[in-house]
Amino acid sequence: MKNTIFYTLGENGYLNITNRCMMACPYCIKNKWDNKFYGNDLKLDAEPSIEQILSAIGDVKKYKEIVFCGYGDALTRLETVVEVCRVLKEKGAKIRINTAGLANKFYGKNILPRLKGLVDAISISLNGSNPKEHNEINKPAFGEESFDEILKFAKEAKNCIPEVTITAVSLPSLDVSKIEALAKNAHLNFRLRPYLQDNE
Repeated sequence: MKNTIFYTLGENGYLNITNRCMMACPYCIKNKWDNKFYGNDLKLDAEPSIEQILSAIGDVKKYKEIVFCGYGDALTRLETVVEVCRVLKEKGAKIRINTAGLANKFYGKNILPRLKGLVDAISISLNGSNPKEHNEINKPAFGEESFDEILKFAKEAKNCIPEVTITAVSLPSLDVSKIEALAKNAHLNFRLRPYLQDNE
């Protein structure tokens, strides 16, 4: 199926609402999998409207979580995320956002209060244990300053979102124990994500 807005994996439903991202990670599976993901084509010809997103989800009670996680960073569409979350929360959904953690830098202000009461959990990707390493591995839009911005975003998120998790991909060249230590020192959850290679 092309232009997939909503797909399922396990007990969760996932929203793919943009292909825009604040990172240009060379290892991203959207590149080596040609925008596919387990039978879904996540390349969007156009970003879906709020109405299209809600229609694609259907009954939220069928899913353990609704997760904003596609081949882009949903927080580049903050207003759409906020409006969709409002509707989903009214229907009793548990909501998680997966993000690169650069939204505050992207907008030039703290956007996290906009998510308070709407988002139950946020997972923030941090693949690098220092500014230089992070910049080399992920090619973020804001260069080496991105590393400190992500950590600052994660710490501020605790004031607005109940569950905040730093995640790292088990890349062969990455010492994830250092990233886990950064998360623990900031009193944040940590989760290791697998380094996906084969798309089936």
